[in-house]
Amino acid sequence: MSAKNNRNNILTKKEQSTTTAYKLMSEKINNLKSSLKKSQDESGKERQEKHELEKKLVLLENKIKNNTFLEILKFVSSGGIGFAINYITAGSWGLGLSIGIPSIVIFIVCVSVNK
Repeated sequence: MSAKNNRNNILTKKEQSTTTAYKLMSEKINNLKSSLKKSQDESGKERQEKHELEKKLVLLENKIKNNTFLEILKFVSSGGIGFAINYITAGSWGLGLSIGIPSIVIFIVCVSVNK
């Protein structure tokens, strides 16, 4: 029965009364506590790193979604600039400027927001 108790780290009354056995078990308990604390600290660090990565992922996903919309707007505004240049060279300054100025403003806004 005593051998079974020792395998499970349970001390008998006689073993508990001896100072050596008590010191050994106390030392083992302290080692386990420090090991547990170390594991908890490492787990906390990993949890914090995972949280930071998830935040960055969400920000990047939002940036990609916004980036697609901005790229479409930049494409359309560059087409407007092309039409404006075509109208200006054909002699229709009023129509060219009315298309070109808003297109340039949209393009500049898209480029500045995309940074």
